[in-house]
Amino acid sequence: MGLGAEPSTFMLVLILPLALLPTIIALRKNHPHKIPIILVNVIGGLFWGIGWLVALVWCFITPGEATTQKMDVADEIEKLHDLREKGILTQEEFDTKKQDLLKG
Repeated sequence: MGLGAEPSTFMLVLILPLALLPTIIALRKNHPHKIPIILVNVIGGLFWGIGWLVALVWCFITPGEATTQKMDVADEIEKLHDLREKGILTQEEFDTKKQDLLKG
């Protein structure tokens, strides 16, 4: 009687982690897009596994730091602009520091 249930339980224990592999990886890496990855994995996985493949690739792609660096530079230029408006920096100092920031 128990033999019929064991192989199906074994298959469930083996297949379920494989089916949710992109979700597990995204959660372990604390991926910034983990919720959409989970949705694509679960919902898209129902459509012939295409969602699983997309989610698997996506969980290894993290947003680049270039975007963050650009935002930091923009914030710094805004701060310099405020200092120039307050009269703390001259226009020449502002231009020099701005060029230094833009060059990296």
